[in-house]
Amino acid sequence: MTVQFSRQGMAAMPLAVPLAQSSFVRRLLQARDDAVKRRVLAWLMEIDDARLRGFGLSAEDITILRALREDGNGQFATHVGHE
Repeated sequence: MTVQFSRQGMAAMPLAVPLAQSSFVRRLLQARDDAVKRRVLAWLMEIDDARLRGFGLSAEDITILRALREDGNGQFATHVGHE
């Protein structure tokens, strides 16, 4: 199966949105939304920044995690720069 993407109409990513440096955070954000992802995100939200840095997360990774908000449907969405 081949997937092709058109380059027309693609907008550049805004510079204000930080990119995750940790592959863990990138993969977590890209994962489909399910109960496991919601539990992991809820667990990470309860951990203070110093401990997250101790896990190897960068300041940008922590900012991205802190910017996640659960919507009314139990799904998480990134709200970086929209507060």
